[in-house]
Amino acid sequence: METGFPGEVLKAVFPLMDGKDLVFCMLVCRQWREIAKGDYFWKCICSRKWPSICKEPPSDTNFQKLYLTFSKPRKTMHLPVPKLTFEDLVFYIDMWHEGSLIFSQAVSGCILRAGLQNTPGGIPDVLVAHLNTTDCTLMMEVKPKLTVPMGPVITVSVLAHRKDTHKMTCIINTSTFDYIDGNAARALAYEYLRFSPRYPFISDIRAWMSLLFLYKGTHSIEVFGIELDFCDVARSEYEILWLLDMLDWK
Repeated sequence: METGFPGEVLKAVFPLMDGKDLVFCMLVCRQWREIAKGDYFWKCICSRKWPSICKEPPSDTNFQKLYLTFSKPRKTMHLPVPKLTFEDLVFYIDMWHEGSLIFSQAVSGCILRAGLQNTPGGIPDVLVAHLNTTDCTLMMEVKPKLTVPMGPVITVSVLAHRKDTHKMTCIINTSTFDYIDGNAARALAYEYLRFSPRYPFISDIRAWMSLLFLYKGTHSIEVFGIELDFCDVARSEYEILWLLDMLDWK
């Protein structure tokens, strides 16, 4: 289909358009497409979007290609399937109360991934909403429940072993539950993760360990669950597995 529209008119109008409209114009007919392919029109568009590139452009600059390449909206990136699986992982969790061991258990990744199977009544609505999140959660039930006095120091360490490579890593190294979120009935400890030297630019990512509890009077809490999360950066199953795979396994 040819419009017969005067070419000089098109050449006067095209420089005033934005890139999206010029792309649509190229779809109208052969005449419009051939004229709109002229790099001058794309240079006009690029000069408004990136003025500095037009002041001293590289000698081989193709302004149409420049615009079409860097003006596209970013596509959502989907992570590939990680090599590491929860079946490969075992977590070694130890907790101390003022230096005395109160919890020590080796927990498979599958158990943590399965989450809490039973939640007690009477937990705060904030915690209920957290437990019902669509994010990937790594939780386990504490059996029997731990009754701990309020105030004294509780520390935790978490090691992990991967069966596929027979290596270990330290996720949390004797951190203290020094933050109590009373509204959500959670006590939290954290540690900055140690990454493999292959990823030198990854840092400042924390692993969080949470005690999920009920108040027992005014002086003690009853811990019914434990949660490990990486909410700073990893919320889906694939994200968590990729994150764990990048740790400094030895």
